[in-house]
Amino acid sequence: MENKHKTTIDRLLDFMVYKNLNDNKLTKLANLSVGLIGRARRNKSGLHTDTIEKILHTFPELNPTWLLTGNGSMLLDSNDIPKDKPVMNESDTLIDEIFITQKDIIYMLKKKYFKV
Repeated sequence: MENKHKTTIDRLLDFMVYKNLNDNKLTKLANLSVGLIGRARRNKSGLHTDTIEKILHTFPELNPTWLLTGNGSMLLDSNDIPKDKPVMNESDTLIDEIFITQKDIIYMLKKKYFKV
């Protein structure tokens, strides 16, 4: 499928593949509602502005113009990335993934042993 004919959710899914993110990882990293990405994918629906803002804030290297219109490249030139937040590199993503997994394990253990 040509990029111009893709929807915003299609382009977001392309970015997720590039960053090796699944729906759950993106949801947790960007602090999105659980199931939001999956519903948008199934319904081929758009994303609300607050959702897009959270994603762009979490991934400042993601080109907003590309995400919304398909114009330009997926990633911003390093000179165009806001300086107030560094780009998440692979080790940051792995650390976040470990942290999320640990939180999930703790929750499951509490649920099992403390009837939470």
